[in-house]
Amino acid sequence: MGFMQFKSQIISISGIDGCGKTTIIEKLRKSYKKQGFRNKYIWLRYNHYLTKFILLFCRLTGLTKYEYIDGVRVGYHNFHKSVLISYLFIFFTFIDTLFISIFKVYLPALFLKEIIICDRWIPDIIVDLEIDTGINFTKNKFLFRIFLLLIPSSCRCFVIERNQEAVLNSRVENAYDRNFQRRVQLYKKHSLSQWLCVIDNNGTIQSSIDSIQTELDK
Repeated sequence: MGFMQFKSQIISISGIDGCGKTTIIEKLRKSYKKQGFRNKYIWLRYNHYLTKFILLFCRLTGLTKYEYIDGVRVGYHNFHKSVLISYLFIFFTFIDTLFISIFKVYLPALFLKEIIICDRWIPDIIVDLEIDTGINFTKNKFLFRIFLLLIPSSCRCFVIERNQEAVLNSRVENAYDRNFQRRVQLYKKHSLSQWLCVIDNNGTIQSSIDSIQTELDK
């Protein structure tokens, strides 16, 4: 969406569950409010419209399964078992993401002068799709590029990193998820790319906020 001229500053914050995103976003918003900047928070993961029909089909056919371990519910989309389902799910996820991004991000950013903080946007959606379909987006350049096209050129994308022990302590359900290590590896892989700015959240929350502000000021 590089051809659009936005009035708003758009920030994307991503990372694995338990990395501290929610706390960082809350503190960042309070910081902006103190400085007199209007800001808006948008959560953009799991926007199922067209994909709802595929999810229903997969639940009925057993491609989607849920496990309960010590009372913790963990779900798995085994779309990798069907190439057709995998690519259909990716295609419809792209359409759903474009739809929600137009109404929740692009249009407000075109007409309102504020700071828009996007939680769980394109980087997280790509990781989710890689987990669910088994398709490597960095090897499939076409898929990778079309999702990156959804990110405005003026948007700054941050991925929050935190050591695994702290992540597991923060979100206990991660310990029961068989895809947890794979998810950690995927975030690590994408964090090495130039399109993401890595924020180390192993110190204080304020140090993470300061790191984000420093990058935004460049």
